[in-house]
Amino acid sequence: MGFNLFGTFIAYYGLCILVGIGCAFLLGIFLCKKINLSIDDFIIIAAYLVCFGFVGAKLLYVIVSFKQIDFSKVFSNIKSVNQFFSEGFVFYGGLIGGLLGIVFITKVHHIKVKKYFYLLTPCVSLAHCFGRIGCSLAGCCYGKETTSNFYFLYKTSLAAPNGIKLLPIQAIEAAFLLLLTIFFVFSILKKLKINLLAFYILSYSVFRFLIEFFRGDNVRGFLGVLSTSQIISIVLALTTIFILMSYPKNSLPINKRHFN
Repeated sequence: MGFNLFGTFIAYYGLCILVGIGCAFLLGIFLCKKINLSIDDFIIIAAYLVCFGFVGAKLLYVIVSFKQIDFSKVFSNIKSVNQFFSEGFVFYGGLIGGLLGIVFITKVHHIKVKKYFYLLTPCVSLAHCFGRIGCSLAGCCYGKETTSNFYFLYKTSLAAPNGIKLLPIQAIEAAFLLLLTIFFVFSILKKLKINLLAFYILSYSVFRFLIEFFRGDNVRGFLGVLSTSQIISIVLALTTIFILMSYPKNSLPINKRHFN
């Protein structure tokens, strides 16, 4: 789903992703100035996160949707290739890819990425929020059918069933992520010593695990009764808890010396 601009089709999902990345980047620059971190280093980190995140999100989508993808059609012409790479991403794949990108940055550029976790967290959650808005507009990741007055009704979606009242799962998730972003920015501006990255991973993992039960689409992979995203949610949550319990003194990604 999208619109035509000067003869060029603009997909809602891709547009929301670009707008989200742009807003997240501007937010990061603003926060760098507020807590006196290097903008140049932030730009390097952001560039790697976008690249590694894009690859990771696409790879996980291919893995969980492998049986539904007709690769002979995907690479049959330029239009199909462009469409394939402009839609179909899994957030958890992007998150895992971004974490691998951070390891690469640390080894190659020798940037102390840990002190940037504090401001990267609201940037990621804001971009994630826009991504879910894009899902809502496009109709992917749609919710189950509902008889309530709280619903989305698609008419021309290529992903969601049209003419059926569906739970607005994507909009609910976008609202949740926006609230998290506001809380994160408030915490940074008030200089609260909170492990925002751990808070983000734990809160989103729990939220995602629960909201998956209300999803209506099946193109996300299943392992038994749980979806792939629910399995990843459990693993990420337990890993985060284990790290926090194992390294309590180093669990905070920022402290007073990062503020001038």
